[in-house]
Amino acid sequence: MKISYLKVILVVAAGLLLIGCATPKATSTFQPVDLNPIVQGGDYIQKVDNFVVILDKSGSMGELYKGQKKLDYAKDMVSRMNRTMPDLMLTGSLRIFGRIAVWSNNFTELMWGPAAYSTIGLDGGLSKVGFSVGDSPLNVALDATAKDLKSAKGNTAVIIFTDANKEVMNYDSVRKAAANLKNQYGNRLCIYTVQIGKNPVGKKLLQQVAQEGQCGFYTNAAQIASSAGMAGFVEKVFLQKVEKVVVVEEKVVIVKAGPCPDGDGDGVCDKDDQCPNTPRGAKVDYRGCWVVGDVFFDFDKYNIKPRFYYELDAVVKVLKNNPSLKIRIEGNTDNIGTAKYNMGLSNRRAKSVLEYLVKAGINKNRLSTVGYGFSRPIATNITPEGRALNRRVELAPLF
Repeated sequence: MKISYLKVILVVAAGLLLIGCATPKATSTFQPVDLNPIVQGGDYIQKVDNFVVILDKSGSMGELYKGQKKLDYAKDMVSRMNRTMPDLMLTGSLRIFGRIAVWSNNFTELMWGPAAYSTIGLDGGLSKVGFSVGDSPLNVALDATAKDLKSAKGNTAVIIFTDANKEVMNYDSVRKAAANLKNQYGNRLCIYTVQIGKNPVGKKLLQQVAQEGQCGFYTNAAQIASSAGMAGFVEKVFLQKVEKVVVVEEKVVIVKAGPCPDGDGDGVCDKDDQCPNTPRGAKVDYRGCWVVGDVFFDFDKYNIKPRFYYELDAVVKVLKNNPSLKIRIEGNTDNIGTAKYNMGLSNRRAKSVLEYLVKAGINKNRLSTVGYGFSRPIATNITPEGRALNRRVELAPLF
């Protein structure tokens, strides 16, 4: 009998040993890239004031991927992001979704925040994430995030880590929740999706969710797992490159010969005027075109900077002095980003100008808008100076 008990003990011990051997190995050593120098040196500035990490801990995240559970892999990706982030003044939070506990009907919960960001704070939240269980109600987490952000100021990045398994996720509800979140916060919020695994159906959904945010993007965790890959991800989500525009002083050349013909009196000779019949008093560029330059807009934004309202007031004055004049407001961008995104951005910028003019008393029937994206450059897109010229709104008189 004693021998039988001894055999049982040995079998159990062997089983535990095998289980220990099957435990997923820790990920390879990760050395984060230090992004502080590019921020402190003035090459990049902070573009986000708040961020929310939404982490999937549903049952499908218990499946193995690259030698470990998907949930552990996802947590490691969040940790790598955390260790790569430069010293920024941020408010952050970590929200999980899935069944919070076997006996619970709660499907989403804040693990940390909203709180002043610190590496230790986010790590502490990650350490409290339990095991994977239940369905994958990402839509519930997105709806809860909308409430979390009620008191948030400034711009927000929502970063989602999930395998997007269709068997346990309601795709229609997720798309609707993402659209509702974007509608509530407008251009202040961008959505970034990070897929764990290679499910093509899940990839399509996460691409659609990112597109709902209009200013975010989709990526696969494998693409940002390296030090360089994660640095690039953090840079795109949290930072904005400073465009160093060189102001070139224009030289005035006095010609003794008689003045050249200038039918519209805008200061540009008819032979060089690409936009004839500009109304009197309109401010034109070197082509003779009535232009509202990029100076009115923050990079990648369409809200007009208040300190440049006086420039638009000059446009209002021209329109009031020419009461029969109708104009088309034409938005243009540089070539940074996709054609689809820039088309939308150019339309939004043009509409911002229209809204300002209408509020200033110009009849909306006199105004129309169109966006051309980056299809009509007037300078090279290779240099920052050229891109600054291409980011513009033109005002075209309609006769």
